[in-house]
Amino acid sequence: MLYCIGHKKASSPRQVVSRVETRGPGTLLQRRWIPALHATGRARRKCGVRAFAGMTVGMLVLLSSFAGAFGKSDAGTSGAVFLKIGPGARPAGMGEAFTGVADDIHAIYWNPAGLAKLKHPELTGMHMQWFQNVSYEFAAFAYPTQTRGTWGFAVTNLHTDDIERRTEDTDAPLERFGASDSAYWLSYAYPVTDRLSLGANVKHIRLSLDSVHANAYAIDGGITYDTDWHGLRLGSSLQNVGTQVKFVSESDPLPLTIRMGASLQPIPKKLLLSMDVLIPRDHDIGLAVGGEYRHAVSKSMGYSVRAGYRSDSDVSGFAGVSAGGGLEIGRVGFDFAWVPFGDLGNSYRYAMHVKFGPAPNEKKGGGILENSSQEFEPSLSFLTD
Repeated sequence: MLYCIGHKKASSPRQVVSRVETRGPGTLLQRRWIPALHATGRARRKCGVRAFAGMTVGMLVLLSSFAGAFGKSDAGTSGAVFLKIGPGARPAGMGEAFTGVADDIHAIYWNPAGLAKLKHPELTGMHMQWFQNVSYEFAAFAYPTQTRGTWGFAVTNLHTDDIERRTEDTDAPLERFGASDSAYWLSYAYPVTDRLSLGANVKHIRLSLDSVHANAYAIDGGITYDTDWHGLRLGSSLQNVGTQVKFVSESDPLPLTIRMGASLQPIPKKLLLSMDVLIPRDHDIGLAVGGEYRHAVSKSMGYSVRAGYRSDSDVSGFAGVSAGGGLEIGRVGFDFAWVPFGDLGNSYRYAMHVKFGPAPNEKKGGGILENSSQEFEPSLSFLTD
C-alpha cells in the first residue's frame, strides 16, 4: 500500500522527487524517494485526494459541532463585527464569493491557503468610503519563498471621527469623538502538494471608542485543492477563532465564520465563476455567487468586469447585488467595486494591486513594470503562467 509523505525539488525540474512509503503483506516498511515522473501521477493524486478528504471530514465535524450555536437568533451578539467586512475591490465585485478563488493577495483574508500559489511578491491597498462618514482601509503584502511557503502581513482599519457626544436631550452635541477598529495579522501558507495547500493567520484585534480600548486575539485557517477539471478549485476557511472582546465589564465573542467555496473556469483565462457557502455564528447560512470576465488588450494591458450576489443581505433595494471592474497595466492593477446598502446608501471600494519582480524561485531581473517586453507579465492572474 502507498502512503504519501511529501515531495521536494532538486536542482532541475526532472530531478523533482517524492518520498513515499510502501507496505505489503509480510514485508517491512520501506521508505524511498522516487522520480517525479511516477510521483506526480497516481501516487500524488492519491495523496492530494486523501488529504483533502481528511480536511473536509474534519471541517464537517467542526461544522456539525457549531451548527446548533449558529444562526440568526444570535444576530448582534458578536463583537469586532468589522472583521466581517471583506477587503478587496475584486472580491467585493464578485459578491464576496472568493473562498474557492483565492488566487491573489486578497487570499490573505478570504482563504490564507491561496497565498501558497503566488508566484511573485504582491502588495495591495484599498480604501472604502462607507456610509455615515465611516471609512475603511486595508493593506497587505505577501512574499513567496523558494522552499518555505509564503509569508504575509495585513492591516485593516474601520474608523470615524464624527460621533456626537450628548449627556442630555439637546439639539446641539457637547462635542464629537471618534472610534477606530483595527486588526493586524501575520499569515503563512504552504503547498503540501502541487494541488493541496494549507494556510493560517494569527491576528491581533484592537477596538477604540473615545478613550476606552479593547483587545482580542484570533486565528484563521484555510485549505485549497486544485483539480484538472476546467480549472476547478475547492476551498474552505475558518475565520476568527479566538478570545472575546471586552469593553470595561462587557464581553462579546468574535464573529466566527465558516466559508466553503469553489471556482471554475468555463472559458480558460477569460471567464471565472465562483460560489461560496457562508456559515456565520450570528446570522443565517448564506450563499454568494460571482463571476469575472477578463480580456487582454495586449501583452501588458487588460481589463475585467465583475458581478456578484449574496443571499444573506438584510438591506432593501438592490439587496445583495454588487458589481465592479478592473484595469491591469503590466504588474499594476486598479480595481473598483460598487456595493449598495439600500436606504443606508452605496459603498464604493477603490484598490490598487501590485506584483513585484520575479519571486526567489524564478528568474532574476525586473521590478515593477520592467522595461523589457519579454519579461513584461500582466497582473491578470489567469494570464500568467
